[in-house]
Amino acid sequence: MGKLKLYGNGIYDDYAAIQELLDSGISTVYLPVPEKHYLISKPLLIHSNQTLKLDENTRIVLTDNANCCMARNDDYVKGNVNITVDGGIWDMNHNNQSPNPYHFPDSNGVIRTKAYMKEKFGWTPQSGLVSPTYTGHAFVFSRVKNFTFKNITIVNPVVYGVQLSFIEYFTIENIRFDYYEGSPKLWNMDGIHLEAGCRFGKISNLKGACHDDLLALTSDDGIWGGPIENIEIDGIFAENCHSAIRFLSRGTPVKNISVKNIFGSFYVYGIIMSRYVETDGERGKFENINIENLYASICPGTVDVVGNDCALIHIMSGLDMKNISFRNIVREENHCFLPTIKIFPNNTIDSLIVDGIYQTIKSGNKVIPIETEADIKKLEIKNIFGGECKIGGKTEKLICD
Repeated sequence: MGKLKLYGNGIYDDYAAIQELLDSGISTVYLPVPEKHYLISKPLLIHSNQTLKLDENTRIVLTDNANCCMARNDDYVKGNVNITVDGGIWDMNHNNQSPNPYHFPDSNGVIRTKAYMKEKFGWTPQSGLVSPTYTGHAFVFSRVKNFTFKNITIVNPVVYGVQLSFIEYFTIENIRFDYYEGSPKLWNMDGIHLEAGCRFGKISNLKGACHDDLLALTSDDGIWGGPIENIEIDGIFAENCHSAIRFLSRGTPVKNISVKNIFGSFYVYGIIMSRYVETDGERGKFENINIENLYASICPGTVDVVGNDCALIHIMSGLDMKNISFRNIVREENHCFLPTIKIFPNNTIDSLIVDGIYQTIKSGNKVIPIETEADIKKLEIKNIFGGECKIGGKTEKLICD
């Protein structure tokens, strides 16, 4: 143990004592079960070749008006290696932080847009993607090779639960999102948000409703860009959630992504592929995206986000795609009767396979399994049950059973 006392009583600040342990250089910092919970007033800085471990039910809370993330790697410019965060209930104490800084002004009347941060702080990809100012994210990691994040519960972040950029060789598993209040609105609250340059990873067993994208893979998000590639995703479980997965590209590719086993109900969309903004400019690039075993429906929205205006799988315009497949899509729908898969015009797809859409629709209603106006070179559709497809654009091969 360090020289400073760990209180864990929910009254005194434990930040200095925990950081002292991290700064000591020991490979594993284990926080013992506290009397009540730990309090921290600043982000915990985790070094290379280091594990921060808590029991799964040990609670750690951000102090009032800390206005910072809860943990990050210590060198987001040069980068780190071999970092693990394992365990704990991480509570951002969101009602006692400044509200969502992307949408609401701080005490000085400033809204922290990305343009503002670039102008004010010179924030660029080369200097790392960890903002030098308050962003409302609970965890922020950038430029880490060999990264593990597991067995963690995140309680009501102000904005995202986890923001990652340029993370390579990573494992994210057994994460629970306990999101039930917004700051001040129930929106812009992603679960795991991968931004630019994340490669070679596995993400599994994500549970709980988020009030934006539960998982986002965004190769061009704001003022930076970097390929997102070679990732396996297996196991998303969420009821009354905004959405399961967002794929976003405005020119930088998202490719070689395997997704399996999504279960839940979603009030905006289940899965989206888009440029985010439908404006002229770079086209989105998606390649080798394979999605299998989606058991989902559309549910009512919230007071803050009504939703119910997108297909379950929603593919926006302005995208160039190669080798896209959807297999075993099961939808039992009682609420919203928009298409199961909708692909907008002004898209090119060299190969699209849809194998298995099984729909059970509330009596008297109809749902289109697939509606597409894209330019598709090779299209294979089979095993469609519960509705008639609407197929447009150019096709060379069509099988519809």
